[in-house]
Amino acid sequence: MALWMTWELEEVGRAAQAVDSVDEAARWLVGSAERSKRAFDVEWRWQRLMDSVLRLRARMLDEGRESLARGTSWSGVDEGVEVRLTVRRGRG
Repeated sequence: MALWMTWELEEVGRAAQAVDSVDEAARWLVGSAERSKRAFDVEWRWQRLMDSVLRLRARMLDEGRESLARGTSWSGVDEGVEVRLTVRRGRG
């Protein structure tokens, strides 16, 4: 299933990415948070963001996957993290 993912990490920025699955979207989200570590001046602030990312990742893999299987978009927010997943429709 082709998906479009947008996400925002507080104090870091926002991005968008075409992905092939919810699992791939979850990897992009965690990878972005891991790469953002250098943007934080103190460890605990980054760890707080990462905790939010991991909670949201769990929701993506559960309720997000279920919503997308029904053909509906999914979005979630956890403290400073926001994610939206939508099914990409083919042109035609």
